[in-house]
Amino acid sequence: MTLRSAISRLLPFMGNKRKASLFLVSCLSYITVAAQAGSGVYVGGHIRRERPRTIETLKNSGFTYVILFNVNVEADGTLTTDGETICSDGKYVFDATQPHYADDVKALKTWPTAIERIEICIGGWGNESYLHIRDLVNSEGTGENTILYRNFKALKEAVPDIDAVNNDDEHGYDAATAVKFHAMMYDLGYTTTIAPYTNKSFWQSLVTGLNRQRPGACERVLIQCYDGGAGNNPSNWKLGGLPVHAGRTNYQTDMETSVAQMQSWKDNNGVEGGFVWVYNDETWNLNKWASAMNRIFPSKADAAIERPAVATLYSENNYEGYAVALPEGSYSTGELSAWGIANKDIASFRLEEGYRLTAYINSDLTGMSKSWTDSELPRMGAWGNRLSSLKIERMDEEQGIVAVETEKQTVKRHAFDLMGRRATGHSVIVIENGKKTTQRK
Repeated sequence: MTLRSAISRLLPFMGNKRKASLFLVSCLSYITVAAQAGSGVYVGGHIRRERPRTIETLKNSGFTYVILFNVNVEADGTLTTDGETICSDGKYVFDATQPHYADDVKALKTWPTAIERIEICIGGWGNESYLHIRDLVNSEGTGENTILYRNFKALKEAVPDIDAVNNDDEHGYDAATAVKFHAMMYDLGYTTTIAPYTNKSFWQSLVTGLNRQRPGACERVLIQCYDGGAGNNPSNWKLGGLPVHAGRTNYQTDMETSVAQMQSWKDNNGVEGGFVWVYNDETWNLNKWASAMNRIFPSKADAAIERPAVATLYSENNYEGYAVALPEGSYSTGELSAWGIANKDIASFRLEEGYRLTAYINSDLTGMSKSWTDSELPRMGAWGNRLSSLKIERMDEEQGIVAVETEKQTVKRHAFDLMGRRATGHSVIVIENGKKTTQRK
């Protein structure tokens, strides 16, 4: 539920202050919970080396956030990755070697996709970025004329779709300078998440100190439960009341075992989301991982509250396998995965009366398609386990929707009154033989 919708739904209670107060508190609590859920993946240099395929893979994956690994801070404050310079002397220069990078990052959030958030990671095992940050903050500070401020400002201006910085400090562990650095980053438009695997006292100091200086700047704990952190219990990493996401590697075990572990973390350890390290090759199926994780950590519950489910889709014939209920709307491959539906994994469905389901062979509502109005379909025949995107539409004329089919084109128009409410009347545009006419019903 969005804040706007919460406020609009509050209006009927305004005559009763107690009910209004309780309703608004519950709405705001729900907004917070929905924002905390989700699934993420770290992304290595493979995203640049194998573009544009990797961009499409991520958009179709269903992961709701990605963490780009990584941005290094050199001793002189230059920002680099994989030996290439990103920002130097307050200027973005990455386009000299990676001319598509800024557009590719923007594309990750551009429909069709489920990605809502993009972070950059600083740190990692063997990475000395936070040692350099410590020295630079101690020598120059974090003011507007410092090299750290200027370079990260240049990055934000060149690639504004980056939302946050993920702190994976595994060597520096200097809380005082880390707090100053991330406060500066917040002022530049980057929030912070942390990715600890050890040294809990440092991370507690960072979270407390940062959120004291910039309330809300540190948003989430991504606890590493792999490699050096394989023995971590997520219950022990609830720092500063922040939501905890727990991570596995894609090569740690088979997918089913990792997903089962995430379910256990949610049930027994209060974990609210999950992530995977690391997309750096094509040896694993991101869509299957994300779909399974999104069934555990749903991030689309707000849409289900605002728009009641009208279709239930099943992964097996005869309404068996996993089931996901969807409201009216259009869904790309990535969006279906965000709801928990893997690509080409639907074999039967149930549909409310008055609705039509249209399946498409491609990920973006294009290509060969087929529509059904059946209230129940135990077997989708040739379309079973083939659809990659779909549309669910209401066919009730009283709701202001009419489809007029001609030899060449179908056009729909919704009518609304001045208050933004859908009117019972409707306009119909008919295009036939190149001529357009408008009729008021």
